[in-house]
Amino acid sequence: MEVKTRQLHIHLSGQDRPGILAELLESIDRFQWSVLDIKQFVFNGLLNLSLLLEGSDSASIDPLKKVVGEYGAKSGMKAIVYPWDSENRPDAPYKYRSVVTLLGHRINSAALLELTRTFASLDVNILRIEQLDYGAHHVLEFVVGARRPMPVVDVLNKLVRFKENHQVDIAVQEDSLFRRNKRLIVMDADMTFLQCEVIDELGKMAGVEKQISEITHKAMSGEMDFAAALRARVALLKGLTVEDLRRLLDRIPLTPGAEDLVRILHHLNYKIAIVSGGFQFFIDSLKEKYGLDYGFANQLQIIEGKVTGELEGEVVDARAKERILMSLAEKEGFSLRQVVAVGDGANDIHMLARAGLGIAFNAKPIVQRHARASINISNLELILYFLGIDGKDLKELREMIRETSPDS
Repeated sequence: MEVKTRQLHIHLSGQDRPGILAELLESIDRFQWSVLDIKQFVFNGLLNLSLLLEGSDSASIDPLKKVVGEYGAKSGMKAIVYPWDSENRPDAPYKYRSVVTLLGHRINSAALLELTRTFASLDVNILRIEQLDYGAHHVLEFVVGARRPMPVVDVLNKLVRFKENHQVDIAVQEDSLFRRNKRLIVMDADMTFLQCEVIDELGKMAGVEKQISEITHKAMSGEMDFAAALRARVALLKGLTVEDLRRLLDRIPLTPGAEDLVRILHHLNYKIAIVSGGFQFFIDSLKEKYGLDYGFANQLQIIEGKVTGELEGEVVDARAKERILMSLAEKEGFSLRQVVAVGDGANDIHMLARAGLGIAFNAKPIVQRHARASINISNLELILYFLGIDGKDLKELREMIRETSPDS
């Protein structure tokens, strides 16, 4: 004869102190109910403790409830015991889980109200909220569930107005093992790793700044084919010398947070690549200086120390960036879900869409609409929050890197 088992949920809340869980377990131990699940967290000194018990002795249910109630009263805690049926769990229908990370200088109640209303309008249930940081940046992580599969881009599109209203950045990712197991990051160079458009700076040196800038704007906004735009701009650079290129190389500014991001990701054993629609002359130097694993870009033709206005080899355009990302993942033995891609222009869209996490960094609206995440603050280190690293972890990583740095 099959013995019917029952389940009970015990919830205890109140002022935290050492020993509460041990005391509660001691109170219920004699009833010989198995502990199937246990959850505990402390928020601002207040304890929330839940136990899921299973047993077959129905006669012990009322005595167990009484003992738990008496313990709660004696210890100044609120104690609730109620029957539990796993099939009727409120969160059970919401099995398609996602993680939504919210990043801003300050996230106020009005922002949270609009976000939660948006979730509710999508029939998205909030299952857990964690605060990752509350220093220079406020970062909150929501684990949410939906009744049906919901494409990430659809969720992001619903949050466009929210982002604009409250000047916050958002990442939406599947709640899976791969979210915290990224292994490769592929970044664009100009206006992503670097805080300038190199070709525009070369245009200034060649006295064709205005013409170059106009073509660049059209290309990055998706109004002009990238390869054609690139060749048109390169033609305007004819006559620049290698010495000109080296002078620019010495003064190219990195985007804030770029160097720290590289150091931390190296420490976490990431592979790091730059895949750029810019020029290999500059990417090779960045790769060597910062110890990057890979660097791909367009090859300027240089004859007798001068730029000819032509390119050599394949143009690194949007599809080439996508292919390079995929080949790097395959070479390193990583799933595409373990790849992060970061870029700002229309020629990054395919790369961002192919990666497990595509981040539009200070990007044009057309790019942000195609990415799983966006950052509109000029600090590349903020990417780490989207990888699940919290403020405490970040502080520890910075200290460890300082301690192991050759200059320390």
